[in-house]
Amino acid sequence: MMAATFAAGAQELWMDSTLKLDAIVVTGTRTEKRLSEVPVLTTVISQREVEKAGTTSFLEALEDNIPGIVSEPNGVGNNLRIRGLNSRYILFLVDGERLVSEGAGGNINLDQIDVNSIKRIEVVNGAASALYGSNAVGAVINIITKEPEDLLNAGCQISCQSHNTWQTRIFGESKRNKLTTQASVFRNSSDGFGGNGSGPYAASYADWGGQLKLGRQFDKQLDAQFNTRYFRHERFNPANSLNTTHPLTHTLSLGGSGGYVSEDRRLQLKASVNWDKYFDLDYYEKQGTAKLANTAYYLSSRILSTFTPDDTWELVGGVEYNHEENYATKTLGAVPTSKALDDANLFAQAQYSPLEGLDLIGGARWTHNFQFGSMVTPKLSLKYHYDKMTLRAGTGTAFRAPSIKELYYDFDHQGSFWVYGNPDLKAERGLYNSVSAEYSGSWFYASATAYRNDIQDKITQYDVVNSLGGLEKYYRNVSSATIAGIDNNVSVILWKHLFLKGSYSLCDARDNDTGAQLSGNVKHSGTASATWNGLFHGPWSLQLAGRFTSSRQYREDDQILQAKPYNIWKATFTKQFLLGRHFWELTLKCDNLFDFHDATFIDPGRQFLAGLRYTFKQ
Repeated sequence: MMAATFAAGAQELWMDSTLKLDAIVVTGTRTEKRLSEVPVLTTVISQREVEKAGTTSFLEALEDNIPGIVSEPNGVGNNLRIRGLNSRYILFLVDGERLVSEGAGGNINLDQIDVNSIKRIEVVNGAASALYGSNAVGAVINIITKEPEDLLNAGCQISCQSHNTWQTRIFGESKRNKLTTQASVFRNSSDGFGGNGSGPYAASYADWGGQLKLGRQFDKQLDAQFNTRYFRHERFNPANSLNTTHPLTHTLSLGGSGGYVSEDRRLQLKASVNWDKYFDLDYYEKQGTAKLANTAYYLSSRILSTFTPDDTWELVGGVEYNHEENYATKTLGAVPTSKALDDANLFAQAQYSPLEGLDLIGGARWTHNFQFGSMVTPKLSLKYHYDKMTLRAGTGTAFRAPSIKELYYDFDHQGSFWVYGNPDLKAERGLYNSVSAEYSGSWFYASATAYRNDIQDKITQYDVVNSLGGLEKYYRNVSSATIAGIDNNVSVILWKHLFLKGSYSLCDARDNDTGAQLSGNVKHSGTASATWNGLFHGPWSLQLAGRFTSSRQYREDDQILQAKPYNIWKATFTKQFLLGRHFWELTLKCDNLFDFHDATFIDPGRQFLAGLRYTFKQ
């Protein structure tokens, strides 16, 4: 019976969900809405898209689907750039909660996210500070993790890639008696691929991680959830290195929430608390001991209310308090020091639907930051839907509060230069405007978005040579930037088996003072994929996918250099098997098919991967 059901529904399950606009998303409005109804154009990367691409990391999932992403990994994480803006302007969320930055430097190691736990990724470009506060200037990227769907589901995964790169995972979940339980552990390791070891992948590394999620539905109106994540990253020195230490980091996250839904489902209340802490240690190889260098933690608490008095109104409001604190033994002064940032928030949003297909949304957020004062960030959106066409327009403000590094850094970098923060910095301010058109048919989908993002009081680091000839670096609000462009997306299903998908982005990101492109920005970029879905003793797929960028500027040793354009392709084959209650999936992948190499592109060249996933379902 189970095998027959599996075969009958396999084609539907195997088809990409990109054309199905009934998918539920939450990021654009903080409420559950169908993708076709959300007033903010949202890019969704589904679980099946990730699996059929043979994706091995969260970063790879973004690069495969979002044009213009430039990754500049270094020893403290992944510094992404989207539309010329780096990670400080991108808000990363997991199930709606912020990821903690790694110390005063502000980078985030995206490998702490187990790519196999992802249900979908939602990406909202542009200003979203009205709902999310600081840092939501360039984009909000929300990782929605999986929830248990079966009475019992357990299994394991293993993959082997070039350079002795291994990924292993064990997982289990259950859903019974109104109690859901989900647990997983993973280990990733690699010999690296040479280089100077400055990037997290050039040298060998070993990662450990795990996640536990518990949920309880008390009745139709009350529920509660608890979740925790742990991640350990150790990056070893390259061969013949003279370093006596190597970095070892730990990240721990704890969160809990409870919800209430009225009997008529018109009122929903949710309270949540989330705590993340990051530990940065130096591991002394000869002694076999580790010494704490930095910690960072982020505490967020929130009460969110959604009220739907009738079919024409939806009201969302909430209060939020955030506390961020860094402890450093060197970077915040000559003696161990702690610095903190706090903010309190009120936010509200109203959606009014006066006519069928027409939605008007207005919202605002008041933030009181205990370091620089208050900020109000309003936002307006309009959506009109008729038949297969959807038109959207919006304007919104955003801000980015100065980071602990920019405010309080006091760091002597081994005598070669000094970095000093500026406690008098103001918050950066952004104004984002966009219009978009979207067409969705049964076999064809297309969207186009034009946008402009103006950022004022931009914080810039500048150099000063002191009286002794030493180099000192300071921060101040001295520049502004204008980012304007067009995004296009197309998806087509041919002959019920072939799925074609492509995107193109034109982005002009300029420093208004110099007229030059922002460092790291690529003006032209795109992605493309062709996936053939078939059935032969179970579903299978064969995908060819690529991404390309034009040249970009980057800084090295205080010089502005030009990187050459590139395009990178990969081929992936996946095959599913079902034997009773035992489910298997085989993945074979060749990444960087044409063996692209460049000094500015941290990549090991052509790689091969073989992976196997086993699941027992009840």
